[in-house]
Amino acid sequence: AESLVKSQQELGETMGELGLAFIKICKSKSAEATSNTHTIYAKNAKRIGTAAVKHSRFSREANAQAVKKLDQLHEYLGLMQAVHTASADRSNALLTVQTLMSELITMNTRVENLAAASSKVFGGDKSRNHKAEDLKNAIKVTEEARDCAIKEYEHIKENNRRELVRFETGRKTDFLDMLKGFVHSQ
Repeated sequence: AESLVKSQQELGETMGELGLAFIKICKSKSAEATSNTHTIYAKNAKRIGTAAVKHSRFSREANAQAVKKLDQLHEYLGLMQAVHTASADRSNALLTVQTLMSELITMNTRVENLAAASSKVFGGDKSRNHKAEDLKNAIKVTEEARDCAIKEYEHIKENNRRELVRFETGRKTDFLDMLKGFVHSQ
């Protein structure tokens, strides 16, 4: 969008300079006009110069309108960074939940293995029982962390969904208006 606006601006400036050059030629040829062909040449140069200057003015106006209409595109592109960040936050929250669930599975397996090994020893193995109790406490803490992580993940997911619905409804009408305005100004 910026390159389009810049090229239109350069075209308008060039046409304006060209028009002024033709008007200067017209003035010099009018002063030197000795024959009818010189006068006709001067009048044609003046018409071309005037048309080029008018084209330059129209080009500037169209460029200003294009900038206004394409501003919505810039807003959209700026918003895409926020959407990307929100998606990354959701992915990180999901990864946290999955990691905690994996840790819980590993800890539960270790507790089962310790209980099985302890039951093989007559009277129980106190060190294994102590390790199993420590793991059970760690499991409780990890389950609480997992529950908090799930709540956070659901919260992020709901916020993202709400924002995307809001964004989508506004985006369709904004882009349609932008395209209509841009085509009209061109």
